[in-house]
Amino acid sequence: MYVGRAAVQEDVLRKLRKLTMRMLPIITAAVCALASACSSTHAPNATEAQFSAPSTAARSPASATVPSVPRPTAEPAASGPELQGGPGVSPAQLQRAETLLADTIASLPRWTDPAQAYAAGYRSIGDTASFVEHYVNWSYVDDGHILDPERPESIVYQRRGGKQVAVAAMYSLPIGSSFADVPDVGGALTQWHVHRDLCLTDDPEQKIILRFTASDGSCPSGTSQASNTPMLHVWTVPNPCGPFASLEFGGQFPEGETRSCDHRNASVP
Repeated sequence: MYVGRAAVQEDVLRKLRKLTMRMLPIITAAVCALASACSSTHAPNATEAQFSAPSTAARSPASATVPSVPRPTAEPAASGPELQGGPGVSPAQLQRAETLLADTIASLPRWTDPAQAYAAGYRSIGDTASFVEHYVNWSYVDDGHILDPERPESIVYQRRGGKQVAVAAMYSLPIGSSFADVPDVGGALTQWHVHRDLCLTDDPEQKIILRFTASDGSCPSGTSQASNTPMLHVWTVPNPCGPFASLEFGGQFPEGETRSCDHRNASVP
């Protein structure tokens, strides 16, 4: 029997409509599932959005500003030392001081006793007459690392319980630096000092304090006057004048300043 073209077309369209109606629920479910997956994998939370890689698209200067908030770490801030601020100390300075102190506390145990420091290249400067003894790694003094807890220029030991133990790190700036070059760490909390009145032996690997300079600033033959390189102590044990105190004797400070004693933070760390 002959079937006209119109009848064939109508039959095909009818079958397509039936097939579409059968497939519609399946297609709809698949689309919804795909949309849900895309949403869950590409919607960053607030932290991810803040610290995600910057877009390559052009941005205004305001939107391109690098956030000053530090990247979150595994340890909460409350687990570290908490310092009290005061006049001349901003919140940012307080945070930087706490970070330097916490990092120093974490790093110093690797040089707990002088033998460990000696093996790492540190040498005593012979200040055993004081209540502490400084070990200096002279290869670190001018190595370009500044305030690096992994490479402190000096480690300070004190006799406790019948043996010497590390109680502080002393950071120094590169040779030739002055007070004008000190970085702003903790404002009034972190007072830098120098020792320009000491005569050190000329041994490049182990300089020993021989004596104080003469009244005219001179040193005997075979020794040299200590430079004006600024230094900063960071104590990892409680200090009566705070965790950034200089020693009670000797040392010079920026013009117009005397030795700072931070009683507020005497029990830190």
